Amino acid sequence: MEFRKNKAFPTDFLWGASTSSFQVEGAWQEDGKGLSVIDVMKKNPKITDFTVAVDHYHRMKEDVALMAELGLKVYRFSIAWARIFPSGRGDIKQKGVDFYNDLIDELCKYGIEPLVTIYHFDYPQSLVEEYGGWMSRKSVEDYRAYAEFLFQTYGDRVKYWLTINEQDHVVRIPSRLGLTGENKYEQLKLGYQANHHMCVATAETIKTFHKLGLKGKIGPAVSFSMIHPASSNPDDVLASQDAMLVKHNYLLDLHCNGEYRAPLWQYLLDRDFAPKIEDGDMQLMKENPPTMIGVNYYFSETVKAFPVSEEFPLGYQKESLLPEAEAGVFQVIKNNELTATDWGWEIDPVGLRLTLRELHERYHLPLIITENGMGAYDKLEAGDVVNDDYRISYLREHIKQTKLAINDGVTLLGYCSWSFMDVVSGRNGIDKRYGFVYINRENFDLKDMRRIKKKSFYWYQKVITSNGETLS
Repeated sequence: MEFRKNKAFPTDFLWGASTSSFQVEGAWQEDGKGLSVIDVMKKNPKITDFTVAVDHYHRMKEDVALMAELGLKVYRFSIAWARIFPSGRGDIKQKGVDFYNDLIDELCKYGIEPLVTIYHFDYPQSLVEEYGGWMSRKSVEDYRAYAEFLFQTYGDRVKYWLTINEQDHVVRIPSRLGLTGENKYEQLKLGYQANHHMCVATAETIKTFHKLGLKGKIGPAVSFSMIHPASSNPDDVLASQDAMLVKHNYLLDLHCNGEYRAPLWQYLLDRDFAPKIEDGDMQLMKENPPTMIGVNYYFSETVKAFPVSEEFPLGYQKESLLPEAEAGVFQVIKNNELTATDWGWEIDPVGLRLTLRELHERYHLPLIITENGMGAYDKLEAGDVVNDDYRISYLREHIKQTKLAINDGVTLLGYCSWSFMDVVSGRNGIDKRYGFVYINRENFDLKDMRRIKKKSFYWYQKVITSNGETLS
């Protein structure tokens, strides 16, 4: 829909950028930090691991000064659970507590709002070894208690909290649950039980947030992408709706409404994936919904119907980072109307507007874009120049669509690009660069890790200064 008059970004709009602890901090065993599931994952010999990352732990003040120069209004980061509680609970490492105190104080000094992710994939390995981590009901109280400690320690300065980042990825990527082995079916079954525990833990944490009388907003950060039907064939339209349900909407239906919608619950029962639910769980979720939703959006998908056959029986799945196909539900196909990144992610700015409208109309909560960006093979040229015009183009078109979503009536608190600086990617090492700031290192050569401002840095600086009016 087009309008004669379009709204501007609100004057208090939060222009920002994001990172996560394990992808930037390094210092993986320094100052008493415990091991996380990320630290013990099987390493890929072709790319770097996270032990050094981009050394933010030691260069934090330099990095925050660059954030201030960029003009950020908000910085979204995560706290490494095992840096504060090496065993997941009990013993507290004061140096870990102090690091995040110093980071938050430094942000506040420059007038940058801290947006804290409580848990971003790096679950304490000791809790996995002790009782199975998220697969156990014991995980609920340990997570709640950890979050309460953060609220009490940093809540005087932090107004915005994200509970769990991309819970769907945790469910479907066994290593992030601390699972090993080859039985994909059993891992997915355990994943749905872990998912239920994460939803209960989130509700308990939101309940604690309100009980402590904290001011601000709290909610999950969900990975979300619109799923288009491949054609006007009603079977393809149904496949797109089913894919939206089993890949995305089921999570926020739980967090916001405290319900497993009927087709989703039937799907779980039919495949013997249904989790054990204790008395009071669903009521707890209903009574303690989030007060905002974080949205991670990179690309859209297109699907067609995938009928069950002798070759592909019910439940057959082809998986990558997220499922690409499931017999009887959907099959992801290439969308010839869209271009793609170096990693095959289809670029769909309008899909972001559709996503924001979908979430606004379903859940009626304020939204904040917590991740949106383009990974690419950036090249450092002579004179410390990185001409990342492709990133500028990607971000510009997506920001245009966020502005149109505000015109549609969406309550949008802010926009955080992924990422502030280059981070170590979980599957592509340092090759896949996202940042406004280039980190001078390679997979197996740390070099000097200088911070180098890319062309996109100066472009985004102007976007922020103009409150989104200058996008060219």
